[in-house]
Amino acid sequence: MIMVFVWLVVGLLGIQLLLLLSLTSWKYKTIKHEQKISALQNSLKPQFIEYIEGKRSSEPDLPKSKKMQVAVMECMLDEFHTTVNGKLEKEKLNDLAEKYLASHYRYILKNGKWAERINALYFIEDFNLFSLREDTYRHFVKLKKKDEEFRQCLRTCTTLQDERMITVIFENNSLSVGLLKEMLARLNDDLLRKTLVMGQEREKIADNVLFAVIAFSGEHKNEIFFPVVEKRLRDERKEVRLKAMNSLCNYKKISDPSILPAFFDSVHWEERMYAAKLVGACKLTKYTRILVNLLSDSEWWVRFAAAENITEFPEGETLLKQVTFWDEDAYSRDIAKHVLTRKGGETYD
Repeated sequence: MIMVFVWLVVGLLGIQLLLLLSLTSWKYKTIKHEQKISALQNSLKPQFIEYIEGKRSSEPDLPKSKKMQVAVMECMLDEFHTTVNGKLEKEKLNDLAEKYLASHYRYILKNGKWAERINALYFIEDFNLFSLREDTYRHFVKLKKKDEEFRQCLRTCTTLQDERMITVIFENNSLSVGLLKEMLARLNDDLLRKTLVMGQEREKIADNVLFAVIAFSGEHKNEIFFPVVEKRLRDERKEVRLKAMNSLCNYKKISDPSILPAFFDSVHWEERMYAAKLVGACKLTKYTRILVNLLSDSEWWVRFAAAENITEFPEGETLLKQVTFWDEDAYSRDIAKHVLTRKGGETYD
């Protein structure tokens, strides 16, 4: 019985030793492979930089091994794409990616593991591999889990200007506002106009899409969607009106200021606050007196927005100083002092 136990222990130790040796051997081979790739990169990088910049007419020679070509070019082009700016340089970088990496990524999308597919999708997007647009869309259609692979597939498809993504935007109600904004930001003007047309043709737009369009438009000051955003000031839903007002603050313009007086007297303090912000953002001098009136609003945030935006005008600080000395309303004097102190560090007693 003791001998059986001894042999069992010896056997387990032997297995552990074999595993350790196997791991050590794998680690050694991996390090050697990485060192080889690094050495090739260091050798080839100056030559490829000259080629991309047009200082060298012929493409540098790469090792014959396809795997080594992919490994070296992926590392180099990933580094180059963040620094290359010129149109011709970008075209050469794209040509190199198409030549050495496109077929590899096509294979990975079909046969790779989850992590490999994710990386491939990122590189397809970074290198603008338009030859893989159909492959990427087919991969998207097959996905069932709405995980990071699903989200990156959407980003990549929109970067590759796949028009079918417009339909996905409108018909997939589960997409987050953040992801939808990312997708819209990747579409070119032509596809954004088609997005606008499709939205106008639909009887109802899901809230996630509407909120994303409104937010994206203001953040990017997108002129294509400006009329859509401004129109939403008349939406029956308060949440939509507030998002539209916030977006217009980013645009810093409004084509029909006559709509604002209705918001100055709104029963919702948030609308009064955003109306004050819009006056300052759009430099609407005709409403500065209304901003002064809002300094006595019952809600602190409205008073603060009014005072802050009075300072957007050339004589704003002078006007606030007058309020601190002469206004009969205690709320107005206090908020004027508060904002002036924040602006200049001077106290007003």
